[in-house]
Amino acid sequence: AVLPQGEQVVAVCDAYEDRAQKGAGLVEKAGQARPSVYLDYLDVVRDEKVNTIIVATAWESHVEIALAAMYAVEVGGSYSLKACYDLVEGYEKTGTPFMFLENCCFGRREMMALNMVKKGLFGEVVHCAGGYQHDLRSEIAFGKENRHYRLRNYLSRNCENYPTHDLGPIAKVLDINRGNRMLTLCSTASK
Repeated sequence: AVLPQGEQVVAVCDAYEDRAQKGAGLVEKAGQARPSVYLDYLDVVRDEKVNTIIVATAWESHVEIALAAMYAVEVGGSYSLKACYDLVEGYEKTGTPFMFLENCCFGRREMMALNMVKKGLFGEVVHCAGGYQHDLRSEIAFGKENRHYRLRNYLSRNCENYPTHDLGPIAKVLDINRGNRMLTLCSTASK
């Protein structure tokens, strides 16, 4: 099936060849021509058929890949505060459209809560709390075997590793950047 907007997936990339080939197979299964398969994201950036890049990688590489695309293609998430500034600077220098594709804004529960807020069922919302609440046992316990980036992050970083999962839906509920702005934010972590 062709996507409703007529997009074509012309390239897939993964550092692991088996995953890249699996991605190409999924594109074919969806009724499109087999895309180019790359193991290095720079090959995607250089591919003249590519005009949009979706970065769905380990957190550490989001900004690196996004910046490469912004500077090289007429077109991720961030791993540090400096990386956030790098993305803003990259956008300001290139004018390349960029957006964080935070999928948790569109989950069934999140959309239900947002709908209830918009209908006024909770009154005025003045406080929100969130957390990265997923069952990740298989990705962490078998992270080495599955080659999953979460394992190294949970072993070496004592923090909220994926804050946009919380902040994205909360920002929608509070109309952040639509008349409101964040004044304070508190994040805690424990063993």
